[in-house]
Amino acid sequence: MKKESHALDLNREDRAPAAVTPTAGVTEPILTTNFVLVCAASFLFSGSMSLLLTVLPLYVTQELHGSQSQVGLVAGVFTAAAVLARPLSGRLVDEWGRKASLSLGAFLFAFCPALFPWATSVPLLLGFRFLHGIGIAAYTTGAGTLVADISPLARRGEAMGYFGVALNMAMAVGPALGAMLLPTLGFAWLFWLSAAVASGSFLFTLQLSEPPRPPRHGRAPLLSREALFPALIMASTTVAFGAVASFLPLLVFEKNLGNPGLFFAVYSVGLIVSRAWAGKLSDRFGRAVVILPGMVLISVAMGVLAFATSLSHLLIAAVLNGVGYGGVQPTLLALAVDRASPRARGAALATVMGAIDVGIGVSAVGLGLVLEWSNFTWTYLCAGAMVLVGALMFAVVTFSQEEV
Repeated sequence: MKKESHALDLNREDRAPAAVTPTAGVTEPILTTNFVLVCAASFLFSGSMSLLLTVLPLYVTQELHGSQSQVGLVAGVFTAAAVLARPLSGRLVDEWGRKASLSLGAFLFAFCPALFPWATSVPLLLGFRFLHGIGIAAYTTGAGTLVADISPLARRGEAMGYFGVALNMAMAVGPALGAMLLPTLGFAWLFWLSAAVASGSFLFTLQLSEPPRPPRHGRAPLLSREALFPALIMASTTVAFGAVASFLPLLVFEKNLGNPGLFFAVYSVGLIVSRAWAGKLSDRFGRAVVILPGMVLISVAMGVLAFATSLSHLLIAAVLNGVGYGGVQPTLLALAVDRASPRARGAALATVMGAIDVGIGVSAVGLGLVLEWSNFTWTYLCAGAMVLVGALMFAVVTFSQEEV
């Protein structure tokens, strides 16, 4: 089951070997100083962002007297900036270095929230959020590429999983913490707290030592051809995530299923737990062993949400979705790195991470139209169907290549 890592790879020089034996390199350590530093920086980076998730919409409506549509615009411009900056972030990582991209992203995350208190209008806030979105593209592309560089080949999936845990631990507590601190601190001090947390991330990035990279000849690509297939699968998977992020609170309130925050808390636990062991499985038995079952779990979770009538249904869907997505996302990132040359790893990860942003955006718009024309049942069934289509494509391409 290891050959799928190199399916459709037309130029394998400087890539991972076509097969890795189950014991090859398993004793090489993951927890090096560099790895601990990038995980600590990523925890603080994610913490800075998650503190603002429940606060910014309130700032737009209460302080800037904006409309609900403007709340969506403030969120949308952040994602749009990330999508637009992804290709350039890959080139930055491959030409200027992983550390440069990490430090730039962390700096923007420290700089922009510090300016939010002076955003006295929605258009001004949109400008700051656009820079903020560039920061997440630069940081996550650089961080993911550095983790791939410093990880033992035979434990790459495991390392990607642990890196994902560092990001998700902050997301599990940050939104609730931000909402809890807001009445005491107020908007301005909470924005400055977010900036201070990101400043800690920036200081950690300055301590990183970047391993030598192969010499380049010419410009780095903006997109990676080798990563296009993993990116397509990632986009089909994150359509389901977009359906949850965009419409779950509405579903919960319409059907009186309880507190929607419980879903995200349970989802985060499932995400963290699965990321801790899914990478090991993919390293030992192949990427498909994790990706295909994970996508099936996500699709089943969407089916449960489509027909949910109680809190127990909601929590079952949260567990299935968290475990599935927690396994699929880092394993697809590892698969993209498997396919790519070390000279183009930044472009490969930028391509796949950009697909996450695209999948969420397509979901918000496309499934929003489905919801407007039908109901929550059809909306979540459509989301689950798109994940299954992606799983089928992955299975056909992977196993057909193995038979060649």
